[in-house]
Amino acid sequence: MRALADQIRRFARSDSNVLIAGETGAGKNAVARELHARGTRAKLPFVVIDCPSLSSSLIDSELFGHERGAFTDAVTARAGRFELAGSGTVYLDAVTELPVDAQSKLLRIVEDKRIERLGGQISVAIGARLIASSSDDIEDAVRAGAFRHDLFHRLRVLPLLVPPLRDRADDVMPLARYFATRAVAAIKRPAPAFSRDASEALRDYAWPGNVRELRHVVELACQTALHTVTLTDLPNEVLATPEPTAKGPDRQPTLDEMERRYVAATLRAAGGNQTEAAARLGISRKALWEKRKRYGMD
Repeated sequence: MRALADQIRRFARSDSNVLIAGETGAGKNAVARELHARGTRAKLPFVVIDCPSLSSSLIDSELFGHERGAFTDAVTARAGRFELAGSGTVYLDAVTELPVDAQSKLLRIVEDKRIERLGGQISVAIGARLIASSSDDIEDAVRAGAFRHDLFHRLRVLPLLVPPLRDRADDVMPLARYFATRAVAAIKRPAPAFSRDASEALRDYAWPGNVRELRHVVELACQTALHTVTLTDLPNEVLATPEPTAKGPDRQPTLDEMERRYVAATLRAAGGNQTEAAARLGISRKALWEKRKRYGMD
């Protein structure tokens, strides 16, 4: 992440196209905004084009804009996203989701640096910087013919790769504390702390949804936690035993830690009902009480 931060600082000073690759939820949108904020265009527009939401019938109008009367519903003239950006930044979010025919139109914009509104006759120069994001398997899409190789190389002048959260366990708790502070800001109460067990569970989890999933988990935990987020405030999937794979965390939880998490997950699933939780665990209520006392769950 330090290397990525250094690349962002260097790339922000450039006007070349940037392609940000990474898994869903890894933080590509935040990287794109940081590139814009640190560059010379920071005070100019940052226009987002959500590629997955563009239907084939709307792509031309969204990218190029249109003049009045260009088609049936064009009752007024409308500037396209590139024109609206001016000399700022255009961010193509999930560019690999564009249909192949739309990729051809985008390639023309990237190469010519000019657009012409639908129904118009005036060619307008484009001065915006182009930043795009993609999944981390974009090169596979290029090889399979699902994404144009010429567009790929035009966009990937400056490549950035955002590593998944499971590969940067040291980022988990700083991010969790940041999201906790944001989660309680609206209700104006102090952000809860995180117990040692909860912190370890968060660090050990593989986070398939990356930073976005962590934010949702912390926001949910802050709804139930009073002063401290404990194991019982975390969802069951976070408490589950991590798979011991080569790509997994270096530190595997101890048997004692896993029992603590399992008891917490069972209590959560039982809605806090001690009798039901004990039955699910196959132990007596007294044994459950002893485990709760031992693990500080009172």
